Amino acid sequence: MDLTNPRSMELLRRLGLADAYRAQDGAVSAHTGFDSIFVTGLGCRGKMLGSWRVPSVDDQRAESRDVNDGSFAVEPGQRCSQIVFERFMRGVVLGRGNVEVRTGWRYIGHVEDGDGVSATFVDGAGQERTVFGRYLVGCDGGSSRVRKEAGIRMVGGQVPARFYLVHFRSTQLAKELQFGRFWHAFPTGSGFVIDQDGKDTFTAHYPLQESENNTALDPREVIHKVLGGRNGPWPINVDEVLVHSEWQPNFSVAETYSTETGRVLLAGDAAHRSPPHGGYGLNSGIVDAVDLSWRLAAVIKGYGGELLLKIYGLERRPMMIRALLRSHRHLMEHIALAEIYQQNWDIFNNDCAMGEVVRALMAKHIAASGPDTLDRGIELDLRYDYSPYVYPDGTPALAWDVKRYQPSTRPGSRAPHVFLKDGTSTYDLFGEEWTLMQFAQSDKDAAKVNTFLEAAKQLGFPLKHVLLQEEDHVRRIWERDLVLVRPDTHVAWRGNEAPDQREADQVLAVVSGRMVFPGYTESANNEEEDRFLRTNMDRTQ
Repeated sequence: MDLTNPRSMELLRRLGLADAYRAQDGAVSAHTGFDSIFVTGLGCRGKMLGSWRVPSVDDQRAESRDVNDGSFAVEPGQRCSQIVFERFMRGVVLGRGNVEVRTGWRYIGHVEDGDGVSATFVDGAGQERTVFGRYLVGCDGGSSRVRKEAGIRMVGGQVPARFYLVHFRSTQLAKELQFGRFWHAFPTGSGFVIDQDGKDTFTAHYPLQESENNTALDPREVIHKVLGGRNGPWPINVDEVLVHSEWQPNFSVAETYSTETGRVLLAGDAAHRSPPHGGYGLNSGIVDAVDLSWRLAAVIKGYGGELLLKIYGLERRPMMIRALLRSHRHLMEHIALAEIYQQNWDIFNNDCAMGEVVRALMAKHIAASGPDTLDRGIELDLRYDYSPYVYPDGTPALAWDVKRYQPSTRPGSRAPHVFLKDGTSTYDLFGEEWTLMQFAQSDKDAAKVNTFLEAAKQLGFPLKHVLLQEEDHVRRIWERDLVLVRPDTHVAWRGNEAPDQREADQVLAVVSGRMVFPGYTESANNEEEDRFLRTNMDRTQ
């Protein structure tokens, strides 16, 4: 991963971690852009074919404040290597007093019983250990042993392509970028390069031929090949090779995100695997973690029903399938470009007038295809419409657009970020768990929700009441006077009238997983899921 996308960043902000993460050594500065370039090669003989221009964090923040129509996330994305992100988050976790860490333990298997799960491990000294818990969450990667032990299959599989990556430092490369700083560079016919920190750390990804053995490769020679493109190797000086390994793209998703009991659950790559195109892998894992965490908290604290855990995958899985399909589109776009390069190389690399014309046409084509990291519909317009524990209001869904997020508080939608008159974001008003947002004209109107608040108190339902007055702009975007927001910032219920005691009890019973919404029927798989399953059923693992 080299992008923590806007959705992930706003979830980190909710946890009070966004600023500290952006300040990490290795995180790209806020004034650096997110540009990707397509070139015949990065060396002196290379020519520009096109680019994707994406504004910097500073520029995105300025636009968000100027527009302020609810279509932006509260935080722009952050360019940063997964290595830095994981090190940062590990430090956060280790600093928590209520977390115990056992390093060097190897998971062997688990057994479910009526009250929980017994998991067996071998510790660093070779001693067998058994840990009992109410729940077991498998976050153990794409080859998850927890998933296999739980008997959960994956739909899909590996793409018949292999890449060799080399993570390295080069001060010479940093100084001799003839096309300027970039985020991604795609030299024709040789793979791609990522500028990891805006300084001197890069990663080269080299496509391996079917017969090519990575053990025979010299990492430095691989770097030279990728940088040079079809112009031939560019032998720049490499100060240090940090990591080198082979990887293979994968399109797959678990048939279910939990066992029937809801005691064993999956998150991250254990539940889904996608190629890097679009940046949906680790970012989807972050959303999984937040979504699953609030459910576990609700059940353990006693106000939530265990059915919340069983339908965790019902909400998350269709969104991941949508992301996988989009990632496939991005991958095929790069494959199509490679074919164009192959067929027209002599013209692309020619200094004649015809070469200039063809390169200009190519630039238009590349710009029209659009950046594969600006799919705001995939990142932000997450909709849990089919959940039995979201309280629908009968309103029709807005048209979905892969490129844009249309703000809405329709139940199941992600709540919009909007700046108030004083510059505060609606996201900064949310409580640690549940939030009731109320737009009122007077204190008398505000008192109308007392019945709802009292019902929550009796249930032990952790609810923060936020009263907003004279915020007409925010109210227009939020659409209703009352909006109940879940801990993952999705809307659970909304209305213009405060509910009476009976309705308040019913709303809270539904959204806390103790009661299915009356009249709920399980919907058929959405169109994206049907397409994915039809394509990949022959590759079930």
